[in-house]
Amino acid sequence: MSKNATLRQEIHMSIDALSERNLHALRPLLTVLADEPMVIETDLTEEEHALIAEGVKRYHEHPEDFVSLESIH
Repeated sequence: MSKNATLRQEIHMSIDALSERNLHALRPLLTVLADEPMVIETDLTEEEHALIAEGVKRYHEHPEDFVSLESIH
């Protein structure tokens, strides 16, 4: 197995082991590394708006639990 294939396998195993919270934190970093544009949803449902509002509330109550985009650049 090549070094790159081994490295990819190790990275995949690490990603598989991540918690859901950390997996969501990793997504922006992977987007930046892959030079892919971020997708910004504009046609959100009521349920999606409620989920976002809940996340914002959690952020304001416990900002230490979140990873900022600035910290991964």
